[in-house]
Amino acid sequence: MKKGLWRISLGIKLGLVGIAVFIGCLAGGALAQGNQARMFLEVPVERIEEGGTDFKVGVAAENVSNLAAFQFTLSYDPSIIKYVGVSPTTFLKSTGREVMCPEPSVDEGKPRTLKLNCVTLGPPVSLGGAAGPDGYGVLAEVAFSPVGGGTVSLELKDGVLLAAEIDAQGAPAEIGTVVEGASLYVVPSGGGFAWMIWGPVIGVVCVAVVAGAVVLVMRRRGGRGLGTLGGS
Repeated sequence: MKKGLWRISLGIKLGLVGIAVFIGCLAGGALAQGNQARMFLEVPVERIEEGGTDFKVGVAAENVSNLAAFQFTLSYDPSIIKYVGVSPTTFLKSTGREVMCPEPSVDEGKPRTLKLNCVTLGPPVSLGGAAGPDGYGVLAEVAFSPVGGGTVSLELKDGVLLAAEIDAQGAPAEIGTVVEGASLYVVPSGGGFAWMIWGPVIGVVCVAVVAGAVVLVMRRRGGRGLGTLGGS
């Protein structure tokens, strides 16, 4: 009997150890994911109209540490937005490292694809070099012209962030990064209705019309009732 109880107790302990290991793995995975950097797009929130003025889309990064270089590929529909140009910001060089950005390339296919990479010059931090920036920053701004109407998907891929450090193999240390695209809507010329402005007005008018109809029906019913009483 004691032997059986011992086996049951051992089984429970092993089960608890297994659960603890499993929870530890989950927590470790969540921690690793939480420490990842994120490269994403910042699209305009204001109204974009077909044939309107140019606008900019920011390629941003957050939760970075000691950033020394980046690259990305951005795909878009040229029938809705036309590429105008791309400008790296001052974020990458904000700590004093010298920045070099080769000429960006644009693939003329459909979807059209923009590729950009920028690197900083100088030794890694472990060899006496200056550290790169930390935290959040806009890496580059891409200018577009709205030439068509509709929803355009901005696909951000091949996003890589490198630190001003080397790994165990002597290569530039890569920062774990999650990459996220976005989409935006371009209002077709002559096809958009200003619901934000006229919506409340239309709503008030509809309520007034319905209220007037209800009052008219009630008055008619009241008149019929009085007529019936007078005849009796």
